[in-house]
Amino acid sequence: MKSLLHDLQKKQLVWTASSLDQHKERVATGYHKLDKALHGGFPQAGLVHVSSLTGCGELRLVLPALVNMQKDARLCVFITPPHLLNSEFLLNEGIALERVLIIQADSSDEALWSAEQCAKSGACSAVFIWQATLQQLQAKKLELAAIKGQCLNFFFTSTQQQSDNLPVSLSLSLQRQNEQIQVKINKQKVGWPLPPFKVKLPFKSKLGSPMRQGRQASQSNVIALHAKH
Repeated sequence: MKSLLHDLQKKQLVWTASSLDQHKERVATGYHKLDKALHGGFPQAGLVHVSSLTGCGELRLVLPALVNMQKDARLCVFITPPHLLNSEFLLNEGIALERVLIIQADSSDEALWSAEQCAKSGACSAVFIWQATLQQLQAKKLELAAIKGQCLNFFFTSTQQQSDNLPVSLSLSLQRQNEQIQVKINKQKVGWPLPPFKVKLPFKSKLGSPMRQGRQASQSNVIALHAKH
């Protein structure tokens, strides 16, 4: 029994809200208030479920963490994003375009399959996927794949579904309020759920990224790939 429990803890499949020492290594989010609430930042690997209206600032909230993860030079994969990704915006956020991969899946099943394969491949530091809902089995597969590949898998849903019973590393609900995002932590492996708090985001992007000097920032710099079984 002890051996089984040890294996489950090693794979981060046991929720230990009071045992913070098991998860010391975190990925800083770039927002002090959010880092404090998450005991240092996002987990290094696992599924992060984000419930919010599309375009409320969800990408601005999570992209700074990717900059902190760029030292391993792995890919950042966006699977069937609901809007066109602006390459200059990514550059301005500090994301190297040669590390960006966009997958346009033909169906929800293909998108989920692509997310699972990318997450567990070991070639990706972060995977982003947008779907209407997230089911128990889907969440479990994506969580295990992300842990296997040491990847952060961000799953965005536009509905405020009940998420505290999903097998995820972290569950957040976001709501935009003027120039701020209201963040509610529904569930986290490190610590307890927290009441809503506000994080100020830089909604106004700077024009002319310093990273753009000496190179043309165009959408063609971003690789597009159709996922196929």
